[in-house]
Amino acid sequence: MARHINSAAAEPKAFGSADVLITLIAVATILVYADVLRFDFVNYDDKLYVTENAHVLGGLSWGNVLWAFSSFWDSNWFPLTLISHMADVSLYGMKAGLHHINNVFLHTANSILLFLFFRRVLGSYWVSGFIAAAFALHPVHVESVAWVSERKDVLSAFFWLLAMLSYVHYARRPQRPKTSRFVMVAIFFVLGLMTKPMPVTLPFVLLLLDYWPLGRISGLSPHWHQSSYEAHTLKQLAIEKVPIFIISAASAIVTLIAQRSGGAVASLETLPFGFRLENSAISYVKYIANTIFPYKLTILYPMPVQIPTLQAIGAAAILLVITAAALWKVKTLPYLFTGWFWFLGTLVPAIGLVQVGKQAMADRYNYMPSVGLFMIAAVGAAELLKVNKRSKAIIAVIATLLLLFYIAATKRQLQYWSNSIALYKHAIEATSGNKVAYYNLGITYAELGRYGEAIDSYENAVTISPTDCDALHNLGLALSNAGRVDEAEARFATVIRINPRYEKSYVAYGNILLNQNRLAEAMTKYKQALQINPLLPTALNGIGAVMAITGDQEGALVMFDKALSINPGYTEALNNKKNTLALIGRRGIK
Repeated sequence: MARHINSAAAEPKAFGSADVLITLIAVATILVYADVLRFDFVNYDDKLYVTENAHVLGGLSWGNVLWAFSSFWDSNWFPLTLISHMADVSLYGMKAGLHHINNVFLHTANSILLFLFFRRVLGSYWVSGFIAAAFALHPVHVESVAWVSERKDVLSAFFWLLAMLSYVHYARRPQRPKTSRFVMVAIFFVLGLMTKPMPVTLPFVLLLLDYWPLGRISGLSPHWHQSSYEAHTLKQLAIEKVPIFIISAASAIVTLIAQRSGGAVASLETLPFGFRLENSAISYVKYIANTIFPYKLTILYPMPVQIPTLQAIGAAAILLVITAAALWKVKTLPYLFTGWFWFLGTLVPAIGLVQVGKQAMADRYNYMPSVGLFMIAAVGAAELLKVNKRSKAIIAVIATLLLLFYIAATKRQLQYWSNSIALYKHAIEATSGNKVAYYNLGITYAELGRYGEAIDSYENAVTISPTDCDALHNLGLALSNAGRVDEAEARFATVIRINPRYEKSYVAYGNILLNQNRLAEAMTKYKQALQINPLLPTALNGIGAVMAITGDQEGALVMFDKALSINPGYTEALNNKKNTLALIGRRGIK
Protein backbone atom coordinates (compact mmCIF):
# COMPACT_ATOMS: atom_id res chain seq x y z
CA MET A 1 0.00 0.00 0.00
CA ALA A 2 1.41 3.38 -0.99
CA ARG A 3 2.22 5.76 1.81
CA HIS A 4 2.52 9.51 2.22
CA ILE A 5 5.72 10.67 0.55
CA ASN A 6 7.57 11.59 3.68
CA SER A 7 6.99 12.95 7.11
CA ALA A 8 8.40 16.26 8.20
CA ALA A 9 9.59 14.71 11.43
CA ALA A 10 11.71 12.20 9.55
CA GLU A 11 13.79 14.90 7.96
CA PRO A 12 16.81 16.47 9.67
CA LYS A 13 15.67 19.71 11.26
CA ALA A 14 19.06 21.36 10.87
CA PHE A 15 18.85 21.16 7.12
CA GLY A 16 15.13 20.61 6.56
CA SER A 17 13.88 23.79 8.14
CA ALA A 18 11.22 25.49 6.05
CA ASP A 19 12.67 28.88 6.96
CA VAL A 20 16.11 27.90 5.67
CA LEU A 21 14.76 26.56 2.38
CA ILE A 22 12.50 29.57 1.88
CA THR A 23 15.43 31.91 2.50
CA LEU A 24 17.69 30.00 0.11
CA ILE A 25 15.05 29.98 -2.64
CA ALA A 26 14.29 33.68 -2.21
CA VAL A 27 17.93 34.78 -2.14
CA ALA A 28 18.88 32.60 -5.11
CA THR A 29 15.95 33.87 -7.19
CA ILE A 30 16.64 37.52 -6.48
CA LEU A 31 20.37 37.15 -7.13
CA VAL A 32 19.81 35.30 -10.41
CA TYR A 33 17.38 37.94 -11.66
CA ALA A 34 19.22 40.98 -10.23
CA ASP A 35 20.45 41.97 -13.71
CA VAL A 36 16.96 43.18 -14.63
CA LEU A 37 17.63 46.37 -12.66
CA ARG A 38 19.68 47.64 -15.61
CA PHE A 39 17.31 46.41 -18.35
CA ASP A 40 15.32 48.71 -20.65
CA PHE A 41 11.70 48.44 -21.61
CA VAL A 42 11.31 46.52 -24.87
CA ASN A 43 9.13 47.73 -27.73
CA TYR A 44 7.09 44.51 -27.87
CA ASP A 45 3.90 45.23 -25.85
CA ASP A 46 5.72 47.41 -23.29
CA LYS A 47 4.61 50.45 -25.31
CA LEU A 48 1.04 49.18 -25.29
CA TYR A 49 0.94 48.47 -21.57
CA VAL A 50 3.26 51.11 -20.12
CA THR A 51 5.51 53.45 -22.04
CA GLU A 52 2.93 54.83 -24.50
CA ASN A 53 -0.26 54.08 -22.55
CA ALA A 54 -1.67 57.46 -21.52
CA HIS A 55 -3.80 56.00 -18.72
CA VAL A 56 -0.92 54.02 -17.22
CA LEU A 57 1.46 56.97 -17.60
CA GLY A 58 -1.05 59.03 -15.61
CA GLY A 59 -0.42 56.79 -12.61
CA LEU A 60 -2.98 55.83 -10.01
CA SER A 61 -6.13 57.93 -10.10
CA TRP A 62 -9.83 57.19 -9.84
CA GLY A 63 -10.29 57.97 -13.52
CA ASN A 64 -7.51 55.63 -14.62
CA VAL A 65 -8.69 52.84 -12.31
CA LEU A 66 -12.22 53.18 -13.73
CA TRP A 67 -10.75 52.96 -17.24
CA ALA A 68 -8.87 49.78 -16.27
CA PHE A 69 -12.10 48.10 -15.15
CA SER A 70 -14.19 49.30 -18.07
CA SER A 71 -11.90 48.70 -21.05
CA PHE A 72 -10.96 45.69 -23.16
CA TRP A 73 -7.38 46.82 -23.56
CA ASP A 74 -5.31 44.81 -26.01
CA SER A 75 -8.32 42.51 -26.52
CA ASN A 76 -8.29 41.47 -22.85
CA TRP A 77 -9.91 42.37 -19.55
CA PHE A 78 -7.20 42.50 -16.87
CA PRO A 79 -7.86 45.56 -14.69
CA LEU A 80 -5.58 44.53 -11.82
CA THR A 81 -2.63 44.13 -14.18
CA LEU A 82 -3.14 47.63 -15.58
CA ILE A 83 -3.56 49.04 -12.08
CA SER A 84 -0.30 47.38 -11.01
CA HIS A 85 1.48 49.16 -13.88
CA MET A 86 -0.14 52.45 -12.84
CA ALA A 87 1.11 51.89 -9.29
CA ASP A 88 4.65 51.34 -10.63
CA VAL A 89 4.51 54.61 -12.56
CA SER A 90 3.24 56.44 -9.47
CA LEU A 91 6.03 54.95 -7.35
CA TYR A 92 8.99 54.85 -9.74
CA GLY A 93 8.14 57.00 -12.73
CA MET A 94 9.63 55.49 -15.87
CA LYS A 95 12.69 53.83 -14.30
CA ALA A 96 12.55 50.58 -16.23
CA GLY A 97 14.68 48.58 -13.80
CA LEU A 98 12.25 49.15 -10.94
CA HIS A 99 9.31 48.05 -13.08
CA HIS A 100 11.30 44.89 -13.84
CA ILE A 101 12.25 44.19 -10.23
CA ASN A 102 8.62 44.08 -9.16
CA ASN A 103 8.16 41.13 -11.52
CA VAL A 104 11.12 39.48 -9.81
CA PHE A 105 9.61 40.03 -6.37
CA LEU A 106 6.31 38.51 -7.52
CA HIS A 107 8.11 35.53 -9.05
CA THR A 108 10.03 35.06 -5.79
CA ALA A 109 6.78 35.21 -3.82
CA ASN A 110 5.23 32.65 -6.18
CA SER A 111 8.14 30.29 -5.63
CA ILE A 112 7.76 30.58 -1.86
CA LEU A 113 3.99 30.03 -2.06
CA LEU A 114 4.62 26.97 -4.20
CA PHE A 115 6.99 25.60 -1.55
CA LEU A 116 4.44 26.25 1.21
CA PHE A 117 1.69 24.59 -0.81
CA PHE A 118 3.61 21.41 -1.56
CA ARG A 119 5.10 21.29 1.93
CA ARG A 120 1.57 21.27 3.30
CA VAL A 121 0.15 18.64 0.96
CA LEU A 122 3.19 16.38 0.49
CA GLY A 123 4.83 16.62 3.91
CA SER A 124 8.37 16.73 2.54
CA TYR A 125 10.79 19.65 2.77
CA TRP A 126 13.08 18.29 0.09
CA VAL A 127 10.48 17.38 -2.51
CA SER A 128 8.67 20.68 -2.00
CA GLY A 129 11.98 22.53 -2.00
CA PHE A 130 13.06 21.05 -5.33
CA ILE A 131 9.71 21.83 -6.99
CA ALA A 132 9.86 25.43 -5.76
CA ALA A 133 13.54 25.88 -6.61
CA ALA A 134 13.10 24.44 -10.11
CA PHE A 135 10.14 26.75 -10.64
CA ALA A 136 12.11 29.74 -9.35
CA LEU A 137 15.30 29.14 -11.33
CA HIS A 138 14.23 27.44 -14.57
CA PRO A 139 15.03 29.50 -17.70
CA VAL A 140 11.64 28.73 -19.29
CA HIS A 141 10.23 31.31 -16.85
CA VAL A 142 12.57 34.14 -17.86
CA GLU A 143 10.02 35.51 -20.33
CA SER A 144 7.36 35.81 -17.63
CA VAL A 145 9.74 37.52 -15.20
CA ALA A 146 12.05 39.68 -17.34
CA TRP A 147 9.32 41.14 -19.55
CA VAL A 148 7.49 44.06 -17.95
CA SER A 149 4.40 43.33 -20.05
CA GLU A 150 4.17 39.87 -18.51
CA ARG A 151 3.33 41.33 -15.12
CA LYS A 152 -0.03 39.68 -15.79
CA ASP A 153 1.63 36.25 -15.74
CA VAL A 154 3.42 36.49 -12.39
CA LEU A 155 0.53 38.41 -10.79
CA SER A 156 -2.14 35.93 -11.89
CA ALA A 157 0.01 33.04 -10.62
CA PHE A 158 0.33 34.82 -7.25
CA PHE A 159 -3.44 34.81 -6.75
CA TRP A 160 -3.72 31.32 -8.27
CA LEU A 161 -1.34 29.94 -5.63
CA LEU A 162 -3.11 31.80 -2.83
CA ALA A 163 -6.37 30.22 -4.02
CA MET A 164 -4.79 26.73 -3.86
CA LEU A 165 -3.42 27.35 -0.37
CA SER A 166 -6.84 28.59 0.73
CA TYR A 167 -8.39 25.44 -0.72
CA VAL A 168 -6.03 23.23 1.27
CA HIS A 169 -7.01 25.18 4.39
CA TYR A 170 -10.68 24.71 3.49
CA ALA A 171 -10.28 20.96 2.98
CA ARG A 172 -8.57 20.26 6.32
CA ARG A 173 -10.26 18.83 9.43
CA PRO A 174 -11.97 20.35 11.29
CA GLN A 175 -13.64 22.13 8.39
CA ARG A 176 -15.80 24.65 10.27
CA PRO A 177 -16.57 27.41 9.40
CA LYS A 178 -16.77 25.87 5.94
CA THR A 179 -18.37 28.66 3.91
CA SER A 180 -15.97 31.44 4.88
CA ARG A 181 -12.96 29.29 3.99
CA PHE A 182 -14.35 28.49 0.55
CA VAL A 183 -15.17 32.16 -0.02
CA MET A 184 -11.46 32.94 0.25
CA VAL A 185 -10.77 30.42 -2.52
CA ALA A 186 -13.32 32.17 -4.75
CA ILE A 187 -11.97 35.65 -3.92
CA PHE A 188 -8.38 34.77 -4.83
CA PHE A 189 -9.63 33.00 -7.96
CA VAL A 190 -11.50 36.12 -9.10
CA LEU A 191 -8.46 38.30 -8.38
CA GLY A 192 -6.33 35.98 -10.48
CA LEU A 193 -8.78 36.16 -13.39
CA MET A 194 -8.69 39.96 -13.15
CA THR A 195 -4.98 39.89 -13.95
CA LYS A 196 -5.00 37.28 -16.75
CA PRO A 197 -7.52 34.60 -17.77
CA MET A 198 -4.94 31.78 -17.50
CA PRO A 199 -6.17 30.62 -14.01
CA VAL A 200 -9.50 29.69 -15.62
CA THR A 201 -8.54 26.00 -15.24
CA LEU A 202 -8.28 26.22 -11.42
CA PRO A 203 -11.49 24.19 -10.74
CA PHE A 204 -10.03 21.37 -12.83
CA VAL A 205 -6.73 21.58 -10.90
CA LEU A 206 -8.55 21.41 -7.57
CA LEU A 207 -10.30 18.21 -8.62
CA LEU A 208 -6.92 16.73 -9.55
CA LEU A 209 -5.60 17.69 -6.11
CA ASP A 210 -8.68 16.11 -4.53
CA TYR A 211 -7.62 12.84 -6.12
CA TRP A 212 -3.97 13.23 -5.13
CA PRO A 213 -2.31 14.30 -2.91
CA LEU A 214 -5.29 15.39 -0.77
CA GLY A 215 -7.01 12.03 -1.18
CA ARG A 216 -10.50 13.52 -0.83
CA ILE A 217 -12.30 11.26 -3.33
CA SER A 218 -13.70 8.37 -1.31
CA GLY A 219 -13.39 5.03 -3.04
CA LEU A 220 -11.09 6.41 -5.76
CA SER A 221 -8.16 8.21 -4.18
CA PRO A 222 -5.10 6.09 -3.32
CA HIS A 223 -4.07 5.79 0.33
CA TRP A 224 -1.48 8.55 0.10
CA HIS A 225 -3.53 11.21 1.80
CA GLN A 226 -3.19 12.53 5.30
CA SER A 227 -6.10 11.97 7.66
CA SER A 228 -6.48 15.72 8.07
CA TYR A 229 -8.37 15.98 4.74
CA GLU A 230 -12.03 14.99 4.56
CA ALA A 231 -13.05 12.49 1.90
CA HIS A 232 -16.26 12.83 -0.14
CA THR A 233 -17.75 11.29 -3.25
CA LEU A 234 -16.64 12.68 -6.61
CA LYS A 235 -20.16 14.05 -7.11
CA GLN A 236 -20.05 15.93 -3.80
CA LEU A 237 -16.65 17.40 -4.61
CA ALA A 238 -17.86 18.52 -8.03
CA ILE A 239 -20.96 20.13 -6.50
CA GLU A 240 -18.94 22.03 -3.91
CA LYS A 241 -16.96 23.60 -6.76
CA VAL A 242 -20.01 24.76 -8.73
CA PRO A 243 -19.43 28.43 -7.68
CA ILE A 244 -15.90 28.47 -9.04
CA PHE A 245 -16.95 26.59 -12.17
CA ILE A 246 -19.50 29.38 -12.73
CA ILE A 247 -16.80 32.01 -12.19
CA SER A 248 -14.53 30.16 -14.60
CA ALA A 249 -17.24 29.99 -17.27
CA ALA A 250 -18.03 33.70 -16.86
CA SER A 251 -14.35 34.57 -17.22
CA ALA A 252 -14.07 32.44 -20.37
CA ILE A 253 -17.06 34.24 -21.92
CA VAL A 254 -15.70 37.70 -21.04
CA THR A 255 -12.27 36.76 -22.42
CA LEU A 256 -13.74 35.48 -25.69
CA ILE A 257 -15.85 38.64 -26.10
CA ALA A 258 -12.82 40.84 -25.39
CA GLN A 259 -10.58 38.98 -27.83
CA ARG A 260 -13.19 38.90 -30.57
CA SER A 261 -13.93 42.60 -30.12
CA GLY A 262 -10.27 43.38 -30.75
CA GLY A 263 -9.98 40.98 -33.69
CA ALA A 264 -7.39 38.90 -31.83
CA VAL A 265 -9.03 35.52 -32.48
CA ALA A 266 -7.99 33.86 -35.74
CA SER A 267 -10.83 32.54 -37.89
CA LEU A 268 -11.16 28.92 -38.95
CA GLU A 269 -10.65 30.08 -42.53
CA THR A 270 -7.26 31.51 -41.56
CA LEU A 271 -6.27 28.56 -39.38
CA PRO A 272 -8.35 25.41 -39.94
CA PHE A 273 -9.18 23.36 -36.84
CA GLY A 274 -7.20 20.37 -38.11
CA PHE A 275 -4.08 22.55 -38.39
CA ARG A 276 -4.68 23.83 -34.85
CA LEU A 277 -4.90 20.28 -33.50
CA GLU A 278 -1.63 19.36 -35.17
CA ASN A 279 0.15 22.46 -33.90
CA SER A 280 -1.29 21.91 -30.40
CA ALA A 281 0.10 18.36 -30.24
CA ILE A 282 3.53 19.51 -31.43
CA SER A 283 3.50 22.46 -29.02
CA TYR A 284 2.71 20.21 -26.05
CA VAL A 285 5.74 18.08 -26.87
CA LYS A 286 7.93 21.16 -27.34
CA TYR A 287 6.81 22.54 -23.97
CA ILE A 288 7.92 19.25 -22.40
CA ALA A 289 11.23 19.34 -24.28
CA ASN A 290 11.86 22.97 -23.28
CA THR A 291 11.23 22.08 -19.64
CA ILE A 292 13.50 19.04 -19.69
CA PHE A 293 16.23 20.70 -21.74
CA PRO A 294 15.74 24.43 -22.27
CA TYR A 295 17.44 25.15 -25.59
CA LYS A 296 16.91 28.16 -27.86
CA LEU A 297 14.13 29.66 -25.79
CA THR A 298 12.85 32.86 -27.35
CA ILE A 299 10.05 35.39 -27.29
CA LEU A 300 8.71 34.50 -30.75
CA TYR A 301 8.01 31.00 -32.05
CA PRO A 302 6.50 31.64 -35.50
CA MET A 303 3.48 29.68 -36.66
CA PRO A 304 4.62 27.20 -39.32
CA VAL A 305 3.20 27.53 -42.81
CA GLN A 306 2.84 23.76 -43.04
CA ILE A 307 3.13 20.95 -40.50
CA PRO A 308 4.68 17.65 -41.66
CA THR A 309 2.15 14.85 -41.15
CA LEU A 310 4.67 12.51 -39.57
CA GLN A 311 5.71 15.19 -37.08
CA ALA A 312 2.10 15.71 -35.98
CA ILE A 313 1.49 11.95 -35.74
CA GLY A 314 4.67 11.48 -33.73
CA ALA A 315 3.75 14.25 -31.29
CA ALA A 316 0.24 12.86 -30.85
CA ALA A 317 1.68 9.38 -30.24
CA ILE A 318 3.99 10.70 -27.49
CA LEU A 319 1.09 12.42 -25.75
CA LEU A 320 -1.13 9.34 -26.02
CA VAL A 321 1.56 7.04 -24.62
CA ILE A 322 2.18 9.27 -21.58
CA THR A 323 -1.55 9.72 -21.03
CA ALA A 324 -2.09 5.96 -21.25
CA ALA A 325 0.72 5.39 -18.72
CA ALA A 326 -0.77 7.97 -16.34
CA LEU A 327 -4.17 6.25 -16.54
CA TRP A 328 -2.71 2.74 -16.28
CA LYS A 329 -0.68 3.60 -13.18
CA VAL A 330 -3.30 5.90 -11.69
CA LYS A 331 -3.43 3.94 -8.41
CA THR A 332 0.25 3.12 -7.98
CA LEU A 333 1.71 6.36 -9.40
CA PRO A 334 -0.97 8.97 -8.61
CA TYR A 335 1.58 11.80 -8.80
CA LEU A 336 2.07 10.94 -12.50
CA PHE A 337 -1.69 11.22 -13.03
CA THR A 338 -2.06 14.56 -11.22
CA GLY A 339 1.17 16.07 -12.57
CA TRP A 340 0.52 15.02 -16.15
CA PHE A 341 -3.09 16.22 -16.28
CA TRP A 342 -2.10 19.40 -14.43
CA PHE A 343 0.33 20.09 -17.29
CA LEU A 344 -2.12 19.13 -20.05
CA GLY A 345 -5.13 20.87 -18.53
CA THR A 346 -3.61 24.18 -17.50
CA LEU A 347 -2.17 24.65 -21.00
CA VAL A 348 -5.55 24.22 -22.72
CA PRO A 349 -6.46 27.97 -22.67
CA ALA A 350 -3.20 28.83 -24.46
CA ILE A 351 -2.49 25.75 -26.57
CA GLY A 352 -4.01 27.26 -29.73
CA LEU A 353 -7.35 25.50 -30.17
CA VAL A 354 -8.74 29.04 -29.91
CA GLN A 355 -5.87 30.82 -31.62
CA VAL A 356 -5.05 34.29 -30.27
CA GLY A 357 -2.04 36.00 -31.83
CA LYS A 358 0.40 34.73 -34.45
CA GLN A 359 2.68 32.59 -32.28
CA ALA A 360 2.79 28.80 -32.44
CA MET A 361 3.58 28.68 -28.70
CA ALA A 362 5.12 30.89 -26.03
CA ASP A 363 7.31 30.25 -22.98
CA ARG A 364 5.08 32.47 -20.85
CA TYR A 365 2.20 30.02 -21.28
CA ASN A 366 4.29 27.35 -19.52
CA TYR A 367 4.66 29.36 -16.30
CA MET A 368 2.16 27.42 -14.17
CA PRO A 369 1.74 24.30 -16.36
CA SER A 370 5.43 23.43 -15.84
CA VAL A 371 4.67 22.85 -12.15
CA GLY A 372 3.00 19.58 -13.12
CA LEU A 373 6.22 18.34 -14.74
CA PHE A 374 8.38 19.46 -11.80
CA MET A 375 5.97 17.61 -9.50
CA ILE A 376 6.35 14.36 -11.44
CA ALA A 377 10.14 14.60 -11.38
CA ALA A 378 10.45 15.47 -7.69
CA VAL A 379 7.90 13.00 -6.32
CA GLY A 380 9.13 10.28 -8.67
CA ALA A 381 12.66 10.73 -7.35
CA ALA A 382 11.37 10.56 -3.76
CA GLU A 383 9.55 7.32 -4.52
CA LEU A 384 12.70 5.87 -6.06
CA LEU A 385 14.46 6.48 -2.75
CA LYS A 386 11.91 4.27 -1.00
CA VAL A 387 12.78 1.42 -3.35
CA ASN A 388 16.54 1.97 -3.31
CA LYS A 389 17.88 4.12 -0.47
CA ARG A 390 21.41 3.82 -1.88
CA SER A 391 20.35 6.07 -4.74
CA LYS A 392 19.92 8.99 -2.33
CA ALA A 393 23.36 10.45 -3.01
CA ILE A 394 22.94 10.05 -6.77
CA ILE A 395 19.56 11.80 -6.76
CA ALA A 396 20.92 14.59 -4.56
CA VAL A 397 23.82 15.16 -6.96
CA ILE A 398 21.50 15.12 -9.99
CA ALA A 399 19.10 17.59 -8.33
CA THR A 400 21.97 19.91 -7.41
CA LEU A 401 23.47 19.78 -10.90
CA LEU A 402 20.06 20.43 -12.44
CA LEU A 403 19.52 23.53 -10.31
CA LEU A 404 23.01 24.80 -11.10
CA PHE A 405 22.32 24.24 -14.80
CA TYR A 406 19.04 26.14 -14.47
CA ILE A 407 20.84 29.04 -12.80
CA ALA A 408 23.46 29.25 -15.55
CA ALA A 409 20.87 28.92 -18.32
CA THR A 410 18.62 31.55 -16.73
CA LYS A 411 21.49 34.02 -16.37
CA ARG A 412 22.28 33.51 -20.05
CA GLN A 413 18.66 33.74 -21.17
CA LEU A 414 18.19 36.92 -19.17
CA GLN A 415 20.73 38.82 -21.25
CA TYR A 416 18.55 38.50 -24.34
CA TRP A 417 15.94 40.61 -22.52
CA SER A 418 18.26 43.52 -21.75
CA ASN A 419 16.96 45.56 -24.71
CA SER A 420 14.88 45.20 -27.88
CA ILE A 421 17.81 44.65 -30.25
CA ALA A 422 19.23 41.77 -28.19
CA LEU A 423 15.74 40.28 -27.87
CA TYR A 424 14.94 40.20 -31.58
CA LYS A 425 18.42 39.21 -32.72
CA HIS A 426 18.23 36.19 -30.45
CA ALA A 427 14.75 35.33 -31.76
CA ILE A 428 16.13 35.39 -35.30
CA GLU A 429 19.05 33.14 -34.31
CA ALA A 430 16.87 30.72 -32.33
CA THR A 431 14.22 30.22 -35.03
CA SER A 432 13.90 30.20 -38.78
CA GLY A 433 11.65 32.32 -40.97
CA ASN A 434 10.78 34.62 -38.09
CA LYS A 435 9.13 37.49 -39.93
CA VAL A 436 7.81 39.14 -36.74
CA ALA A 437 11.28 39.24 -35.19
CA TYR A 438 12.79 40.84 -38.31
CA TYR A 439 9.92 43.32 -38.50
CA ASN A 440 10.21 44.34 -34.84
CA LEU A 441 13.98 44.60 -35.14
CA GLY A 442 13.43 46.98 -38.06
CA ILE A 443 11.12 49.11 -35.93
CA THR A 444 13.75 49.24 -33.19
CA TYR A 445 16.51 50.34 -35.56
CA ALA A 446 14.22 52.93 -37.19
CA GLU A 447 13.36 54.43 -33.80
CA LEU A 448 17.10 54.81 -33.15
CA GLY A 449 17.65 56.45 -36.54
CA ARG A 450 19.73 53.51 -37.77
CA TYR A 451 17.91 53.37 -41.10
CA GLY A 452 20.39 51.17 -42.94
CA GLU A 453 19.97 48.38 -40.41
CA ALA A 454 16.21 48.99 -40.34
CA ILE A 455 16.08 48.56 -44.12
CA ASP A 456 17.98 45.27 -43.93
CA SER A 457 15.61 43.97 -41.23
CA TYR A 458 12.45 44.98 -43.09
CA GLU A 459 13.77 43.47 -46.32
CA ASN A 460 14.32 40.17 -44.51
CA ALA A 461 10.73 40.33 -43.23
CA VAL A 462 9.46 41.03 -46.76
CA THR A 463 11.52 38.17 -48.17
CA ILE A 464 9.76 35.81 -45.76
CA SER A 465 6.32 37.34 -46.42
CA PRO A 466 6.28 39.36 -49.69
CA THR A 467 2.68 40.54 -49.23
CA ASP A 468 3.06 41.80 -45.66
CA CYS A 469 1.86 45.38 -46.02
CA ASP A 470 3.10 46.51 -42.60
CA ALA A 471 6.64 45.38 -43.40
CA LEU A 472 6.52 46.88 -46.91
CA HIS A 473 5.16 50.18 -45.62
CA ASN A 474 7.80 50.47 -42.89
CA LEU A 475 10.47 49.53 -45.41
CA GLY A 476 9.25 52.44 -47.53
CA LEU A 477 9.48 54.81 -44.56
CA ALA A 478 13.03 53.67 -43.76
CA LEU A 479 14.09 54.05 -47.39
CA SER A 480 12.59 57.54 -47.48
CA ASN A 481 14.39 58.55 -44.28
CA ALA A 482 17.63 57.16 -45.73
CA GLY A 483 17.20 59.37 -48.81
CA ARG A 484 16.35 56.51 -51.17
CA VAL A 485 13.16 58.20 -52.28
CA ASP A 486 12.56 56.36 -55.57
CA GLU A 487 12.77 52.99 -53.85
CA ALA A 488 10.45 54.20 -51.09
CA GLU A 489 7.90 55.38 -53.66
CA ALA A 490 7.96 51.94 -55.27
CA ARG A 491 7.31 50.23 -51.90
CA PHE A 492 4.30 52.44 -51.15
CA ALA A 493 2.92 51.76 -54.62
CA THR A 494 3.32 48.03 -53.97
CA VAL A 495 1.43 48.27 -50.70
CA ILE A 496 -1.44 50.14 -52.36
CA ARG A 497 -1.60 47.54 -55.11
CA ILE A 498 -1.73 44.67 -52.57
CA ASN A 499 -4.18 46.42 -50.25
CA PRO A 500 -5.98 49.43 -51.80
CA ARG A 501 -7.35 50.33 -48.35
CA TYR A 502 -3.98 50.65 -46.63
CA GLU A 503 -4.42 54.32 -45.76
CA LYS A 504 -0.98 54.96 -44.26
CA SER A 505 0.82 54.26 -47.52
CA TYR A 506 -1.30 56.81 -49.41
CA VAL A 507 -0.20 59.45 -46.88
CA ALA A 508 3.45 58.38 -46.98
CA TYR A 509 3.36 58.37 -50.80
CA GLY A 510 1.75 61.81 -50.70
CA ASN A 511 4.49 63.12 -48.42
CA ILE A 512 7.14 62.08 -50.93
CA LEU A 513 5.23 63.80 -53.73
CA LEU A 514 4.80 66.92 -51.57
CA ASN A 515 8.52 67.10 -50.90
CA GLN A 516 9.11 66.85 -54.66
CA ASN A 517 6.66 69.73 -55.19
CA ARG A 518 4.32 67.44 -57.13
CA LEU A 519 1.39 69.08 -55.38
CA ALA A 520 -1.53 67.85 -57.48
CA GLU A 521 -0.38 64.25 -57.21
CA ALA A 522 0.21 64.64 -53.47
CA MET A 523 -3.29 66.08 -53.01
CA THR A 524 -4.74 63.06 -54.84
CA LYS A 525 -2.98 60.63 -52.51
CA TYR A 526 -4.13 62.49 -49.39
CA LYS A 527 -7.72 62.55 -50.62
CA GLN A 528 -7.57 58.83 -51.40
CA ALA A 529 -6.49 58.24 -47.79
CA LEU A 530 -9.39 60.36 -46.52
CA GLN A 531 -11.84 58.35 -48.58
CA ILE A 532 -10.73 55.29 -46.62
CA ASN A 533 -10.60 57.07 -43.26
CA PRO A 534 -12.19 60.56 -43.08
CA LEU A 535 -10.71 61.06 -39.61
CA LEU A 536 -7.07 60.39 -40.51
CA PRO A 537 -5.04 63.30 -39.02
CA THR A 538 -1.98 62.73 -41.21
CA ALA A 539 -4.07 62.99 -44.40
CA LEU A 540 -5.83 66.14 -43.16
CA ASN A 541 -2.45 67.65 -42.32
CA GLY A 542 -1.11 66.76 -45.76
CA ILE A 543 -4.06 68.41 -47.53
CA GLY A 544 -3.56 71.47 -45.32
CA ALA A 545 0.11 71.63 -46.30
CA VAL A 546 -0.73 71.51 -50.02
CA MET A 547 -3.39 74.22 -49.58
CA ALA A 548 -1.00 76.47 -47.67
CA ILE A 549 1.64 76.16 -50.41
CA THR A 550 -0.89 76.89 -53.16
CA GLY A 551 -2.11 80.04 -51.40
CA ASP A 552 -5.28 78.85 -49.67
CA GLN A 553 -4.14 79.61 -46.11
CA GLU A 554 -7.68 79.84 -44.70
CA GLY A 555 -8.53 76.40 -46.04
CA ALA A 556 -5.22 75.09 -44.74
CA LEU A 557 -6.02 76.31 -41.23
CA VAL A 558 -9.35 74.47 -41.34
CA MET A 559 -7.53 71.24 -42.20
CA PHE A 560 -4.91 71.70 -39.49
CA ASP A 561 -7.66 72.40 -36.93
CA LYS A 562 -9.49 69.22 -37.96
CA ALA A 563 -6.30 67.20 -37.58
CA LEU A 564 -5.65 68.71 -34.14
CA SER A 565 -9.22 68.11 -32.99
CA ILE A 566 -8.65 64.40 -33.64
CA ASN A 567 -5.11 64.32 -32.27
CA PRO A 568 -4.38 67.39 -30.06
CA GLY A 569 -0.76 66.30 -29.62
CA TYR A 570 -0.01 66.11 -33.35
CA THR A 571 3.18 68.19 -33.44
CA GLU A 572 3.51 68.47 -37.23
CA ALA A 573 -0.03 69.83 -37.65
CA LEU A 574 0.52 72.27 -34.79
CA ASN A 575 3.75 73.57 -36.34
CA ASN A 576 2.10 73.85 -39.75
CA LYS A 577 -0.73 75.87 -38.21
CA LYS A 578 1.72 78.23 -36.50
CA ASN A 579 3.67 78.72 -39.72
CA THR A 580 0.51 79.38 -41.70
CA LEU A 581 -0.74 81.92 -39.16
CA ALA A 582 2.62 83.69 -39.30
CA LEU A 583 2.48 83.67 -43.09
CA ILE A 584 -0.83 85.53 -43.19
CA GLY A 585 0.26 87.97 -40.50
CA ARG A 586 -1.75 86.72 -37.53
CA ARG A 587 0.50 85.93 -34.62
CA GLY A 588 -0.49 83.34 -32.03
CA ILE A 589 -3.05 80.59 -32.13
CA LYS A 590 -6.76 81.33 -31.94
